[in-house]
Amino acid sequence: MPASKRKTVAEKLISIVSKEAAKIPDYRKRVGPDSISLHDAIMSGLAVMHLKKPSLLQFDRDCVKCPDGLRNLKSTYFVTRAPCDTYLREMLDPIETRHFRKFFTRIFAFVQRSGRLRQFEYFDEGYLAPIDGTGHFSSGKIHCPECCVKKPGSKNPQYYHQLLACSLVKPGKKEVIPLMPEPIIQQVDATKNDCEKAALTRLLANISREHPHLRLVLNFDDLYSDGPTIKLVKSYDYSFIMVAKDTSHPSLYESVDELDKAGKVSRYQYTDEKGYLHWFRFVNGVPINKSHKETLVNYLEYVEVDPKGNKYVNTWITDIQLSQENVAKVMRGGRAKWKIENETFNTLKTQDYNLEHNYGHGKQHLATNLACLTFVAFLINQVEQLACKFFQQALEVKKSKKALWQAVRGLFDWFIIDGWEDLYTAIIDKKRVCLKQLVTDTT
Repeated sequence: MPASKRKTVAEKLISIVSKEAAKIPDYRKRVGPDSISLHDAIMSGLAVMHLKKPSLLQFDRDCVKCPDGLRNLKSTYFVTRAPCDTYLREMLDPIETRHFRKFFTRIFAFVQRSGRLRQFEYFDEGYLAPIDGTGHFSSGKIHCPECCVKKPGSKNPQYYHQLLACSLVKPGKKEVIPLMPEPIIQQVDATKNDCEKAALTRLLANISREHPHLRLVLNFDDLYSDGPTIKLVKSYDYSFIMVAKDTSHPSLYESVDELDKAGKVSRYQYTDEKGYLHWFRFVNGVPINKSHKETLVNYLEYVEVDPKGNKYVNTWITDIQLSQENVAKVMRGGRAKWKIENETFNTLKTQDYNLEHNYGHGKQHLATNLACLTFVAFLINQVEQLACKFFQQALEVKKSKKALWQAVRGLFDWFIIDGWEDLYTAIIDKKRVCLKQLVTDTT
């Protein structure tokens, strides 16, 4: 690479993944000198997701069977030889998903070292991290041993895969930093389906092991707001903010009302410069329910009324001590729960990442592995948006993510690319002089 060339964030992060992929043990008993390496298969899978290819067959046509496409794979994804679509599925299927964990931890370490993780600081108690589950596969016919199943033994069983995800977020900040998601899959020797609560136990154990010094404020919906989950969260010394609906917490609401009658509940309200009324009712140290009287929580009720009279109402429980000075901040932290739904799951499902698309199901781990590679591609893009001026300028030129992905694919398919700087520069400058050769033979 010429001295004038600078490494883009994409090149740095993809290089990190490449080095870790090369360390994954090859499960094949016999690997000949002409065999495609497991590294190349994994990086080809990442390329599919990072380029947002609509199918493995399209990737095969555009990149694998096109000499210039193969050259571009080498210069951007460090792939020497790419497998065809069928062989790619066969190679990725037997890899144990746990081997992908290093991709996430190494990229996270990059963000930490760069100092950009500080941009997500919000609470003194730790980084705000919503947790929620999402589905990425469902079928009435296609299935594998890892599939959970609804209506087993019936004429119409439904097979499915889900993931429990955790992302670092900050209110008002567009970017999120996803950690390695926890697969919700059929567990070995299990007599019933895996679920979000069981996956949470594994997720927190993995986060604590891989990030022992990372302080978190975990953000949950009402499904998790119970005594056992709070005890689990606190066992790792994490803080929490949980939605608490009246329908699922009748004794909590009764206790708050009793304290309110005794004059022990605080109220606070203000109207902001846009005319929105913000009303709070809060109290500290209330038993979560009658079954777990020793589990005390802090209760926050919130009502927002916009200038047209429309209301937003929500209630949370937290271990953060509440006061008039911080209830608005805690409220914004609680409402940031939507960032894992909208800015993580919704982006992965509607912004060309194709999380719910069936690229291939396999007989072992393929469906989960492809979903995790999709999360890796998303993480790379999020860090690019956070830290790479080339990506930021290219996005500014193209105006939207979908338009940027389309431009990247177009240049990748039709030109010889020396690296990510060349590709982004071509988009930014709207010139093609930096791209050496137009591809004229696509057969």
